[in-house]
Amino acid sequence: MQLKNDINSHNLLDETIFNYYQKNGNRHLSNFLHTEDSECNAFDTYFLIDRKHVIRYGISQDREFWLGAVSLAIGPHYFGASDFWSYENSDRFTLEATTEGVEHNLKLLDEFLGYTNI
Repeated sequence: MQLKNDINSHNLLDETIFNYYQKNGNRHLSNFLHTEDSECNAFDTYFLIDRKHVIRYGISQDREFWLGAVSLAIGPHYFGASDFWSYENSDRFTLEATTEGVEHNLKLLDEFLGYTNI
């Protein structure tokens, strides 16, 4: 399902992330922040996974296209896949702002984090 910057998409993004981690190891997950930038037509949701990994999932609009991206917190900053993994592996992530795209990106993030039994 397509995600954009509205309350239904905010809720659907959170629900998709919660459902993914519940189905894949029933891991601990805490949602601790939502931010929105109405000027850029974007929003972010922040999660703590397994009490040790902080991710940000953002949905934004660029030239009439909705884009989605996962970022990993390293120290006080957030980095995209090409920074925390490699350019080659970052190419495997999708920019689709859909629930399917979110699940795809979370699966790749799990691979990076070493969750191979999921």
